[in-house]
Amino acid sequence: MSRVKRVLYPGRFQPFHMGHLRVVEDLLKKFDEIVIVIGSAQEAFTCQNPFTAGERLEMIDLALREEGINRNKYWLVPVPDINKPLAWTTYVLGMIPRVDAVATGNPHVAGIYRWLGYNVIELTLYKPEIYNGTRIRHLMTYSDEWINRVPRSVAEYIIRINGVSRVKKVCYG
Repeated sequence: MSRVKRVLYPGRFQPFHMGHLRVVEDLLKKFDEIVIVIGSAQEAFTCQNPFTAGERLEMIDLALREEGINRNKYWLVPVPDINKPLAWTTYVLGMIPRVDAVATGNPHVAGIYRWLGYNVIELTLYKPEIYNGTRIRHLMTYSDEWINRVPRSVAEYIIRINGVSRVKKVCYG
């Protein structure tokens, strides 16, 4: 029996958008499974982190299922911050199944995992001027343009949980 090749993909996913989806699809072309770590799991109801870990988990699962990605291909693991980057990276490794590589667009995270001896895939962000969580949250406060920047199922979910109203409230009172 051959060994499963797994990659770690950490992020906050506030919200999960089309850029994130593109990364997942690309990584699943190279790896058997992807471990998606939902970082800052303890954060919610703030402008930078408006959605709970559970909501982000649901968004990601809905989007991946909408794309027809088999549930056996991905793990979703919420992990809280501990405000110590080196400790957090090793903490994450203790919370997830074994991985062969780490994929990230964050140079700081890449450097730490590389220092720990992991194969690091430095992601080139897909159209970051369009698919960017900060930009999408900002758009939620004044237009419907954000809807086309997230998977359809994610937009429907955010609307269903009154996420737009929440973003407006936590960002601008």
